Amino acid sequence: MKASARGRAAVLSAALCAGIGLFAAGMSTVAAPAHAAVGVHAEEIVRFPSTDGDLTGGAPTMLTGRLLRPAGAGPHPAVVMLHGCGGLYARNGRVSPRHVWWATHLQRQGYEVLMVDSFGPRDVEEVCTTALKDRTVRATVERKRDAWGALAFLRRRPEVDHDRIGLIGWSQGAGTVLAAYGAGEDGPAGSEAGGFRAAVAFYPGCRASLSNEDWQPDGPLLLLVGDKDDWTPPEACAELAGREGVKDRMELVVYPDAYHGFDAPDAPVRKRNDLATAPDGTAHVGTNEDARSDAIRRVTEFFRDKLRG
Repeated sequence: MKASARGRAAVLSAALCAGIGLFAAGMSTVAAPAHAAVGVHAEEIVRFPSTDGDLTGGAPTMLTGRLLRPAGAGPHPAVVMLHGCGGLYARNGRVSPRHVWWATHLQRQGYEVLMVDSFGPRDVEEVCTTALKDRTVRATVERKRDAWGALAFLRRRPEVDHDRIGLIGWSQGAGTVLAAYGAGEDGPAGSEAGGFRAAVAFYPGCRASLSNEDWQPDGPLLLLVGDKDDWTPPEACAELAGREGVKDRMELVVYPDAYHGFDAPDAPVRKRNDLATAPDGTAHVGTNEDARSDAIRRVTEFFRDKLRG
């Protein structure tokens, strides 16, 4: 598993670089606000605990996140964002373009947005090239607990509507969505406060959920995949979506001629090598404009209906 100075300094570097140049960020446990786009609040760098104390045998992992607040006093609905196996940050130390685009879009739609970094606090750079058996940050173990920690963190904030918090993830982060949002009584959905109200998963690997005959989403789930995805092929998700107990809660959209990462902004399709979980170690990734446009529309309408309706 790769760990480097870039991974260790991801939060500081990203704070200095301010995403893709759209934000300037302060940095502290609850950061001081900085400059922001017109009509929205500045980004903050925040720290909060995971719920992985049962795994660490002591104190939980202290996570970092990037918090964007919409205009107005609130209370606002909120969305937790979960990155893929490449992490929240690009090679240049800035938040990846996909996450910046979606975070900004959701913020402008009136949501408080929390981008969770599961890798940097654990000194991990990426896990795309790491075999599943060797990963120390796993979707179904550590990362689902990170999602629950993010939910608890947002529920402590007075400007957030505690009953209207959604979840969205990409690739390994989408697998985390399935794990965190399909735990039933073993997760926050089984608590008095309840769990996430709705969730979106972009091109997850669905085999883990499919192998659990009792798995079902805790509530409404929108699943978006490409029919040409050769990294996380859509067949397992299609089978999962047709299962009793699942099909009434899950909407599956399969985009023709779309590869993994079809919603990334301006990313020409390319072939990646040395991927640990791709069927033959290689897979295509990149934008499909038709799929991207439709996905933006669907996610916008889904969250508007489930979190604002």
